[in-house]
Amino acid sequence: MRLVVALGLLASACAMARRDEVIADAPGTDSAHRDAAVTAHDAPANPCAFTGALATWDLTGQPGTQATTAPASMASGVTAGALTRTATLTAVAATNAINGSNWPTAAAADTTKYFAFSLTPPLGCTISITSLAIDVKSSATGPATAVVATDADGFATKTPVSTTAASTPALAVDATTARQLRIYGYSATGSTGTMRIQNTLTITGSVH
Repeated sequence: MRLVVALGLLASACAMARRDEVIADAPGTDSAHRDAAVTAHDAPANPCAFTGALATWDLTGQPGTQATTAPASMASGVTAGALTRTATLTAVAATNAINGSNWPTAAAADTTKYFAFSLTPPLGCTISITSLAIDVKSSATGPATAVVATDADGFATKTPVSTTAASTPALAVDATTARQLRIYGYSATGSTGTMRIQNTLTITGSVH
């Protein structure tokens, strides 16, 4: 008799457990909410939706003679290259800057003498560069003219940059792969005249 009762209780427990499993698995409001919560939590941020500073280089504390200056910050997914000076320029000491002499005295850019850096968008995205906040300063005999150009058109389009004060030249450059930007200086009045990028340099635009 006791065996029969025990078997009956066991069968009842199994039936109740099975019923709970069916209810838990059945599609319904609770399940939908649970799935939605998991999806929202696990969904990655969209790297192709950003507007603002794409990269910044901070020259604070730099001696001026350094060969390169690494970026201080980058937008999520964007890769920025170091700010560099070409080997055809002569490194010159300057506080909070990257500096150089031996700029061309001709009234035209020398394609071998410039500062440069690069930007690469996140995989599958496009970057649109809209402006460059830059502080360029020339010495008394340094370049009277500075321009920024990009490899988007083989550095053909040259946008003026002030050599006496900070400036923010507007740009219109799109890229789906790495893009290089160069700062050329020319029209110096002496080979020992210098031109430096100082303080901070920031590229602004969007990722889409």
